[in-house]
Amino acid sequence: MSNKTINTIAVAALIIAIGGLTMGYAAFTQTLNINTDATVQSNDSTWKIYFSNQDTGVATGNAVKGNITLNTTDVSVSGVILKTAGDKVEYTFDVKNEGQVDATLATLTPKTPSLSGDSADQEKVESGYTYTLTYVDGGNVQQGDELNSGDTKRMKLTISLSEGVSLPTGDVTISNLGYTLVYSQK
Repeated sequence: MSNKTINTIAVAALIIAIGGLTMGYAAFTQTLNINTDATVQSNDSTWKIYFSNQDTGVATGNAVKGNITLNTTDVSVSGVILKTAGDKVEYTFDVKNEGQVDATLATLTPKTPSLSGDSADQEKVESGYTYTLTYVDGGNVQQGDELNSGDTKRMKLTISLSEGVSLPTGDVTISNLGYTLVYSQK
């Protein structure tokens, strides 16, 4: 056989081999298409946590009640007058969860009070007044407290002037008394 014939047979065999490989690859190759749809459905859960049922306050000693304001997340008191050591004013109110989602107290932030008046008098008052947020049963309100669906908890905000405190000679006004409470899903 001549070289020309051998070359022709080799080229033909090479073409047949490449053609066979191409058809074999095509036979064993398949495109997979994955299509999907998703629907996020409401579970008809409602979120309804709010303050309610606040009283007008109870003054002890020579104290004079002020006003309590409750909004979505804030509890604030203004206009309280504490005249003598041992004076205090207490306000009670409810926090209710009428929604269908259990909650926890995610954030409990006391507001930063500011005092105005004579600086020496401010120092006396600053060391002698307190304001606290507790449950009526005496437990402290704290971050992480649970408020499950359907629960109502009664809280008490107390502003007081400690016994034995050195009284100021002039009036000292304390403003921005209160707390911010933020509940989140449990």
